[in-house]
Amino acid sequence: MADNADNMANIITENVENQKDYEFLLQNDDPNYVPTTKDLLEMLENAEMDEETKQSLRSMLAGDVPQFFGGQGSGTYLAIVFASLIFLIILFFGYKLYKSIKEKEKKREEKKKLKQMKKKK
Repeated sequence: MADNADNMANIITENVENQKDYEFLLQNDDPNYVPTTKDLLEMLENAEMDEETKQSLRSMLAGDVPQFFGGQGSGTYLAIVFASLIFLIILFFGYKLYKSIKEKEKKREEKKKLKQMKKKK
């Protein structure tokens, strides 16, 4: 969460460095200063951004991790479909490999039988 807060601090402070409303945060001369979550939320409320971006930033500050495969619960279904698709592809190529190996073994056996038959004659 500390990395999340650091990233959020960088994003927000870059966007608001020129705004006078946030001088109380920017007056700190320490270059390693990281605003608290409360400070970031206050900055976020006054920032000029669309609501979707604000909501996304609020959820990140609250500790919610963005979903990997999409948003609002559909990520789980997409992950299952993706994993199933990968499994089916691996299964298909595995079956093809198995079939090829068995076919080669069968041909070898047939050649051995033919050689034995020729030796008997």
